[in-house]
Amino acid sequence: MRLYGYPIAPVVVGLILGPMAEQQLRRALAIAQGDWSTLVSTPLSATLLGISAVFLVVPALMRLRGRGRVLSQIAGDAD
Repeated sequence: MRLYGYPIAPVVVGLILGPMAEQQLRRALAIAQGDWSTLVSTPLSATLLGISAVFLVVPALMRLRGRGRVLSQIAGDAD
């Protein structure tokens, strides 16, 4: 992980909190009888899930956009 520049601390936190989050998700779905819409039934939970999705998608888009810029510079295209 150090070779590719990934920080180790978030991975350790994820390994510790991941199983707990999965257990709570299973519990919530069991209480709701498998209905996923209960996870976004309140505006607060929908907002938090939306923000989480943005935090997951934006870095990938920025990375792709940066690669496009690098590729155009390599090809000799002017901005």
